Amino acid sequence: MDSIVQALYLHAQESPERVAVIADDEKITYGELWKEVQGFAEFLRKQGFPKGSRITVKAAPSIWFAVSCFGIHLSGNVHVPMEKTIGPDGIINIADELAASMIVADADLSDKLEGKQYTCISSADVRSIARENYRDGLEFEFPTLDMTCDIMFTTGTTGKSKGVMESHRAVVAVSENVQYGADIPKDNIYLVPAPINHASAIRKLYVSILTGTTVVLLDGFTDVKKFFDYVEKYKVTSILMPPAAVRMILLLAAKNLAKYSDQLHHIHTGSAAFPEADKDKLCEILPNTRLYFAYGSSEAGCVSMYDYSKNRGLISCVGKPNKNANIFIVDDNRNPIKSSKENQGLIAISGGMVMQGYYNAPKLTKEVLKDGVVYTNDIGYIDDEGYVYMLGRKGDVINIGGLKIAPTEVENVVLRYPDIAECACFAVEDRMGGVVPKLNVVMKKGCELDTAALRAHMAKHLEAFKIPKQIVKVDELPKTSNGKLDRKNLK
Repeated sequence: MDSIVQALYLHAQESPERVAVIADDEKITYGELWKEVQGFAEFLRKQGFPKGSRITVKAAPSIWFAVSCFGIHLSGNVHVPMEKTIGPDGIINIADELAASMIVADADLSDKLEGKQYTCISSADVRSIARENYRDGLEFEFPTLDMTCDIMFTTGTTGKSKGVMESHRAVVAVSENVQYGADIPKDNIYLVPAPINHASAIRKLYVSILTGTTVVLLDGFTDVKKFFDYVEKYKVTSILMPPAAVRMILLLAAKNLAKYSDQLHHIHTGSAAFPEADKDKLCEILPNTRLYFAYGSSEAGCVSMYDYSKNRGLISCVGKPNKNANIFIVDDNRNPIKSSKENQGLIAISGGMVMQGYYNAPKLTKEVLKDGVVYTNDIGYIDDEGYVYMLGRKGDVINIGGLKIAPTEVENVVLRYPDIAECACFAVEDRMGGVVPKLNVVMKKGCELDTAALRAHMAKHLEAFKIPKQIVKVDELPKTSNGKLDRKNLK
């Protein structure tokens, strides 16, 4: 399979009546989606864009988004999804940076397009445009493996947001990693309640189309009632749930989620550290559901999956490498090492799913990518059974006189304390010019912080030097737009 849009075509021939996408309580079948994708691709072809042109799309969890995405792919152009909350100036800035040929957005940008080389169409018109341009007998060449498929912007948790260029080869390889890693059933119905421009969300759209199954798009977890209505109404069998969403559901609606243990094939989580206490709670309330933690990045996609419902107790484990991934450990000079719990290094990744590079940023690309290998700043090791462990980012590790503290290790212990809702451990300067670990905690409703009791709890599980010197109660922790803990803004 050379592209996801080619998989769409094949499933449209084999199972045209099967539902492909559900959004806003509307359904579209594979046969219908393929026709609209052809029509939108024909519209783009009529614009005369050279293949490889960049088309920016203000993303929304919708059928029109799927039509525009795969229409762009089929036309041989590059799909660039943008955050749905981005304003007109931000849209124009990205289009300028990418030298885009077209913008698809819900905003009227007419007053900003003077002197620009690109055009803009309304997202509300995508499907009508597609239908107007469709006709029987349209002919297309499917994109090839090495053509650029998408440019995905990172969330910027470790610095300035970067445009990750992904080939069709990489998109297919990542989708296969998820397909085989989670053993996705042929009748799967995947609920994706996350911003569709984010890598983890759009990749669930891709894996659903690759496997000929159904994806249900929902605008986040802001409406818990709607979330459960969709699970019930559409007989959802798999759910993408970032760790922050898992924590919210466990706090607000654990009993409701427990009702679906027999219905749910699996829950897929990842993209941020996942507290061990939350893993244990999910295992308890969903005994018949597979619970996967996926490890990866925008630059390399999903590269390993850990089924913690079957392998409980492997702290910080992220599973074994997926179908198309090779994972190894290197030292600070990028030399491969024989790693262990006592001899940790940095995680490196190779395989068909790695990025082509950062758009228009060769220097940044060289810092991360060399000879097809993505070098991460994630500290980890591989045990004798081939399980990969990720302990945190190199820049987050707290170094006290040569003694190293992984913040996630402290946070996992703290989150097992019953009164704590959220927490974050990080380094702050002490009076002598060194650093000490500090802990910010968000208490559960109705609970008060008992510092002495919390320290006693930590002392049972952590060495003395790992216990934070400062413990502060806060109302909330800083988060990125997709719910990750924003460590660079902790204070």
